[in-house]
Amino acid sequence: MSVLGQVLRSLQDAKDGGLDSERVCVQLVQDCRHAEQHMTGLARQCEQLRTVLATTTDRRQRLGERQAGLEQAVLAALDGDDQQAHTLAETLAELENEQEGLAAQQAHDEKRLAHYRRRWHEAERHYHDLCRQLAMANTTRCVRQTMAAIREHPAVTLVNAKQALADIRARERQQHTDDELAPAGGEPRRHSADEVLARLRQQRNTRP
Repeated sequence: MSVLGQVLRSLQDAKDGGLDSERVCVQLVQDCRHAEQHMTGLARQCEQLRTVLATTTDRRQRLGERQAGLEQAVLAALDGDDQQAHTLAETLAELENEQEGLAAQQAHDEKRLAHYRRRWHEAERHYHDLCRQLAMANTTRCVRQTMAAIREHPAVTLVNAKQALADIRARERQQHTDDELAPAGGEPRRHSADEVLARLRQQRNTRP
């Protein structure tokens, strides 16, 4: 079952078998947000591994340059001083061991990077799938609102349902704005001394 199908089934109203389109959209918005966060985490992991690999590559290159120099020094020492050649060879062997360890670590990190890249692409497809499902859910919600407007207002027809729905939404937004702008209940308006004097002067002037 698709993610949208699971969401729809989980949000199905037990009373009439209907669906709360608002809840469906809210759930899908949350799923999209979580999927986006998952993609961000995977992208961060990929970036960290790329940084590690770049550091390892640079280190192996510098070791390779040292190895080449030591090899020439060992070859030169073999013609005269065996003890020096042996000492240089020990250092060269340590570098070669370090180089092999770095090569093994690099191969492991490259596999990890490929793994996280695959997971990121999968997460990206999942995210876009959720976005498409959210778009469908939003469309379904609009259709439900339009049909509700037609049922509640006999004068509304399919021809002008779009405008009626726009009017309903405008009223909802206006109501929301009015609620936000309304002063907090229980807090009286403050009066200034000028207002009080003006009111009292008006009262005095209107007395017989």
